[in-house]
Amino acid sequence: MTTIDLDSSLRTLRAKRTELLNQVDAIDTALAALAASGITALNAPDPQPEAADDVTRPLVPTRVKARRVLSDEHRQALLDGRRMARHRRAVDEGRARELLGPLPAPSEAAGLPRLVKRAK
Repeated sequence: MTTIDLDSSLRTLRAKRTELLNQVDAIDTALAALAASGITALNAPDPQPEAADDVTRPLVPTRVKARRVLSDEHRQALLDGRRMARHRRAVDEGRARELLGPLPAPSEAAGLPRLVKRAK
């Protein structure tokens, strides 16, 4: 069973908080000194608008594109390709046998006569 020393954690967090507050005070002092002396930076970014200004602007709706969906045939072709690739890797590693290729299906034009050019 582990015990957590909350006192040391609290001391560490309070020390970190004090350090960060000191840094923020130093930044505020530097900003006040710069503002009092009238120094402006040439490449300073434009001041960001306040949150209240953002609320007053009208909202412009954005059009979201429809999600692209594969057809059932394409999805099945991807699954078959992945399955064949897995099997091919297994064959290469010696964990599976080679699949016999599908027998060639007779073409639709098998019953039609072939066109042969006659010699002149």
